[in-house]
Amino acid sequence: MKKRILNYSEFITERYSINSNESLILEGGAAGHMSHPFDEKDLTFGDFKKIINAGLQGELNFEAEATEKTDGQNVFATVMDGEVKFARNKGEMKNPMTLQQFKDKFEDHGSTLVRDTFQFAAEDLASSLNKIPAKDLEVFNNGKSFMNMELIYSKNPNVIYYDRDIIQFHGIKHTDGEGNEIGEETKYAASIAKVLKDLKLDMGKTFSIIPPQIIKLGKDIDFEKNKAKFIKQVEDLRKRYNLTDADEVSRYHEMWWRETIDKNFPDLGQDIKEGLLQRWAYDNKKALNWRSLAKEIDSKDVANLIKKFDKEDVKKKQKENMRPFEDLFLELGSIILKNASNFVAANPDAEMQRLQKQLKDEAEAIKKSGNVSDIEKVAKELERLDRIGGIESIIPTEGIVFRYKGKTMKLTGTFAAVNQLMGFIKYGR
Repeated sequence: MKKRILNYSEFITERYSINSNESLILEGGAAGHMSHPFDEKDLTFGDFKKIINAGLQGELNFEAEATEKTDGQNVFATVMDGEVKFARNKGEMKNPMTLQQFKDKFEDHGSTLVRDTFQFAAEDLASSLNKIPAKDLEVFNNGKSFMNMELIYSKNPNVIYYDRDIIQFHGIKHTDGEGNEIGEETKYAASIAKVLKDLKLDMGKTFSIIPPQIIKLGKDIDFEKNKAKFIKQVEDLRKRYNLTDADEVSRYHEMWWRETIDKNFPDLGQDIKEGLLQRWAYDNKKALNWRSLAKEIDSKDVANLIKKFDKEDVKKKQKENMRPFEDLFLELGSIILKNASNFVAANPDAEMQRLQKQLKDEAEAIKKSGNVSDIEKVAKELERLDRIGGIESIIPTEGIVFRYKGKTMKLTGTFAAVNQLMGFIKYGR
């Protein structure tokens, strides 16, 4: 009799009584950061196909206009008791800083350009936000809700060089007063920016304040060809475990990990395999008594092999698991971005050429350096870049932001690979 494989919610209910909302580890996502579609565990294969079709059609306006994801520094601002206050993380959202406290935070920063970015922006925000009408200030819930924004200072670029200084509003994040986020509303980014513009409060001493930059998307010239290509990739992944369009993609990842565990440790009991699934796919370290593993499986040698796999191979396997999904959506993003316009960069063509030239020159210099380790690392990233479009697909933007099923997601194209390469070139990591 063939054993029925439990899905995740059934497994945790029967074996561990763990919160059924616990998430798979999806390599590439990070708490507090915007997700790619492949990071969202509850999207279905059918959802992936809809996003592919809409993106190639130039119609990512499912719930709102698609906007540009820019490459700057993030900060939050609120208005509490008539005073503009600031935060950079959850702890600071619980106790937001006054203008002076925020400036003091960066006063001794190692980079004067980073210091100037945050201090100058805070000064401009402090002089404008609390001057808007009381009815518009209500959105800040007297310090419990924060405008999420990005600072772009031309003198302090990251990967992409911008030729203007702007504060771009993204939306309001609501908290419970203890720093915990309880909701998000993107509509206020445009409405508060408009209030500031109408009152001529959008131009500060250093920065100008803008709403989210709406991206103009065009239909891909090779729409039918590329749609067929990406849909086939989704279908191949779906069919691997005989899933349906209605199945959440997390089901694939669970089945992949079960297959990996069965392949590497076929003789383990089912309880131990389920515990390893919990540990490696869901990061539930309490699923197994790790210290007494040898006693649980009655073999010290096998226990040592499992621990060796845990230490040396699991992170590689997590990346291997996600790679086909990641490559699919990064390449999709690179194609969609080729048909996009209205970027924040005032001269995107010139910046695109600069980025492409810099990457080629820096990579070539490392290849000629003779440092085998560095050459291998750069070659690996260039190989990744080739898989998703190549150097010629580099566009001067971090990507596109869109809303789907109530979630804010991004398509970044080649930016992720370029960012990794630039980080290695600049910092050797």
